[in-house]
Amino acid sequence: MTPPLSVPTPQRSDARRNYDALLEAGRITFSKGPEVSFEDVARAAGVGKGTLYRHFPTRDHLAAAIMQDGFDRLAAKADELLNAQDPWAAMEFWLRDYDRTPMRYPGISARLGDALADDASAVATACLPMKLSFAELLRRAQGAGVARDDLTPTELLTLISALPQKPRNSDRSSPYLDLILRGLRP
Repeated sequence: MTPPLSVPTPQRSDARRNYDALLEAGRITFSKGPEVSFEDVARAAGVGKGTLYRHFPTRDHLAAAIMQDGFDRLAAKADELLNAQDPWAAMEFWLRDYDRTPMRYPGISARLGDALADDASAVATACLPMKLSFAELLRRAQGAGVARDDLTPTELLTLISALPQKPRNSDRSSPYLDLILRGLRP
């Protein structure tokens, strides 16, 4: 089972500072691309490797912590869109938002697809509420007959996560997403 992703409370102030420094260093480091080493995060945060691994046992734990706000925002947006009149438009809007979310962190987006399909991964654990909320949005579109019913939420999210991050349209979404959306229609 994956260790909890949340920061244990109460936490000493120095431990909290280290956690925050690692998270910020991770954001900066992962924005540079997938080739950076995990230890580069520790160096950028000004802490030792032991401190890094104590807070984030794997790259996926750090990636999940960095993406947590985005996952939470997407879960809330999916829940909100369940009330939309047009199930296709709601799902399309959400999928475009999902596609844009990891853009700021190329070092994370490259790993997101694989981690989503692995229920034991830290990323899958962190994004479970998002996946469940999206599943309802997809089921609603499938029930209305506007989306194919032979795809699962995980399959669709994994496919979109695997899209190249470049090129991007003026709205910052992937032109490949348009192909997926056309193929998603029954």
